[in-house]
Amino acid sequence: MYDIVKNLYPSQYKKIKELGYETIEIRTLESNLELENHMHPFTACMYILEGEVQLEDSTNKEHNLKPGDFIAVNSNDMHKEKTFSRGAKVIYGKKFDQSRKNIVNQVNASLNDLYLGDNNKFIAYITKSPVSYILYLTLYKQYYSEIWHSQEEIINLVPRIYGSRSTIINLINEGIEAEYILKRITSSDRRSVYYELGLEFYKILDNWVIERKI
Repeated sequence: MYDIVKNLYPSQYKKIKELGYETIEIRTLESNLELENHMHPFTACMYILEGEVQLEDSTNKEHNLKPGDFIAVNSNDMHKEKTFSRGAKVIYGKKFDQSRKNIVNQVNASLNDLYLGDNNKFIAYITKSPVSYILYLTLYKQYYSEIWHSQEEIINLVPRIYGSRSTIINLINEGIEAEYILKRITSSDRRSVYYELGLEFYKILDNWVIERKI
């Protein structure tokens, strides 16, 4: 993508690159496009190759841009964009602030871990919702604290803002059915029941927690 711009428009590419833009690409803007007030978490620039673009900046000043014109919009600045009947072809650049440079990669990594579960079915299951995540981390923590909880204690440990009593009970029962959770009876009191993670799933979660450093 960058090589195309560099090869076709070397002088424009060099100028934009020297200004610190990391992403440089060619974009085609459709005809009669009207983008209402919006912003980007990065500084954006446009060099007009073909057509015309009208940009209204955060001070409500209109910039009528024609081929050869260049404009930059700072990160988080509100602006509007408009094209006309011919549309436009532009060189578009993105420049992230230092604090935001790695944020997309970090977010993608977190989404992969949380929602795809590193492609592990068990991790994907327990991270499907906040209440499930809290429940399984609570069960996981028992291996370290050696304090084993009954169903009622587990229900009371999960804040109600994240899930109702019935939701938590359903999750526990689902976990038992899937063999993620084991139901134990104490030897001293046959009426006393507590819950723990199955050893296999404790190990999976333990490795995941260590790798993520949550």
